[in-house]
Amino acid sequence: MKCKETYHYICDNLDADINSPKCRAIKKHLDSCPDCAAYLDSLKKTILLYRKETGPTVSLSTEKRLFKIINLAMLKSTDGNQRDRKATRINR
Repeated sequence: MKCKETYHYICDNLDADINSPKCRAIKKHLDSCPDCAAYLDSLKKTILLYRKETGPTVSLSTEKRLFKIINLAMLKSTDGNQRDRKATRINR
């Protein structure tokens, strides 16, 4: 499983059955990929802070746009990290 697929699945299926084959594949990927593990940890903390917040509410459309922006930023970051890793392997 690749990071991009992991990010997409995590955001779209937070309520999925944790014993499904897809979730087991993601768990295996998370165990071996510190970038994705950090992403999931950050997402969990963001959700926890969001739930504790009693301030003004955000419209559903704004919330969806925010998560799309976060996902795009994470994908760009992961793509850059993967290019850096490939370059490092080539240069060795």
